[in-house]
Amino acid sequence: MRGALAVCLAAAAAQAQDQRPLPRGSPDDFVFASLRVNAVVQEDLDPDHLRALGRPNVVLWLRTRSNTLRASTVEDVARFDEAWVELRPPLKAVDAAVFARLPRAGVWLDARYLDSGLQKRVPGARRLAVEVSGPLDDELAQRIAKARPSFVRWKPGAPPDVLAWAQFRALPGRKVFVPGADQLLPVKCGEKAADEPAVEVHVASLLALASDAYPCGHGTRVVLRPDPDRWLVQSVLVRDASVELVLELGSDEAAASKARVLLDELGLGPYR
Repeated sequence: MRGALAVCLAAAAAQAQDQRPLPRGSPDDFVFASLRVNAVVQEDLDPDHLRALGRPNVVLWLRTRSNTLRASTVEDVARFDEAWVELRPPLKAVDAAVFARLPRAGVWLDARYLDSGLQKRVPGARRLAVEVSGPLDDELAQRIAKARPSFVRWKPGAPPDVLAWAQFRALPGRKVFVPGADQLLPVKCGEKAADEPAVEVHVASLLALASDAYPCGHGTRVVLRPDPDRWLVQSVLVRDASVELVLELGSDEAAASKARVLLDELGLGPYR
């Protein structure tokens, strides 16, 4: 990862637009009050490390190996103002009942499971996040629309055609498009629209692109390692205040420790 990032940094330096130095007039302060950070972790991450991520403006995406959450995991998930828990059918009544203790947690489903009725078994009104991998055809788009998700993340694999893109744009909820590195399209976005799909891109690819990336929706999601250079994070955030950071931590305790330091430096408040 470090080697790949170094290569991309060198490539970016050869482009017309480099991330360093910071734009003229950029603040020296490394605190961004409105910043959102998405932490993607496995359920078996050590409880102390998971607990340290629970603070304002940090969104938890909890990947699971089963639908049965440990008591300590449930306690820590409840610390987050926004959390999404990955589920899959079948969902036992005893596992669904645990969500009564997690009133703010949404259900995170692979699109393959939309017809399982799983989200209806979880008590209370629940927001739904849908993960789509591969092509988006008319039948799948209709199923997603019927489920009324709050969030749809689409990783198409191959470049989508015009019809599939139109169907994706028409879906309800916030939409995030995850192209392959070879599919990134450089653009000059200008003002970003809140009702358009946002792109999710690794910071190394963004540097190599030396430009904004299509689509130009509000809240570009930038994936980066949990111990990035300070100037790199500051440069990305100064250029677009709507950017969200994505930290893919899995069950890696060392990565989670570095993420805790980063969250402290970003001024996101003490953990709960």
